[in-house]
Amino acid sequence: MDRTRETQHEYQQQQHSDAPTRVIRPALGVGALSGTTGFITGGLIATLKSSPTPGLFALGTGVNCFFLGSTYWAFRNSMLKLAPVWYPSLRIATPRDRTAISGAAGVLTGATGGLVLRGPGHVIPGAIIWGLVGTGAQYLYAIADERYLENVQQHTPASGETSKTGFWERAFRSGWSPVKRLTHEEYKRMLEGKLLGVEVDIALIDEEIENLRNSSDKTSGS
Repeated sequence: MDRTRETQHEYQQQQHSDAPTRVIRPALGVGALSGTTGFITGGLIATLKSSPTPGLFALGTGVNCFFLGSTYWAFRNSMLKLAPVWYPSLRIATPRDRTAISGAAGVLTGATGGLVLRGPGHVIPGAIIWGLVGTGAQYLYAIADERYLENVQQHTPASGETSKTGFWERAFRSGWSPVKRLTHEEYKRMLEGKLLGVEVDIALIDEEIENLRNSSDKTSGS
């Protein structure tokens, strides 16, 4: 049992020691990407509309997109980190769980963005719209990811073969990208880490059951 507690302690330290960094850095990365996209899009729209201040319009659009993108990703990552603490059954989140969490993060982002950027009257509309966006985007991603995994399993090259790295593969591998495509080894290590957490939970449950049995036997004996 001491080994079980030691393993649990090591697992918890591994998960929580770099938790702030694992939440803030991806959020800033997504914010930078969405902010840049918003800046460029805002500039194009201002130019097409012959706005007298295209630079100011583009800057405002970029700031709004940065705020919404970084806030959404921070809410989503935080909820994914905290969900197993609140509900141990979510230690291995299913696509349905991730869709629900993304929808909730969208609601919080829309409400926060509506309050900060537009005013109290836009809290509820923003929560509804961004909740639908977060849920729909995660649902579509889950479908695409499932098809991608099926395609990888069907077309896995034989050992020793190498495949050319395309543009999108290099983009996903870039340190600037907030989204990372996992290799087979990385995916395997991620599953092993989650499996370790499940094994620790099972061992602790067995320990609790054993303690309850011992307490029950002592009560019966007295």
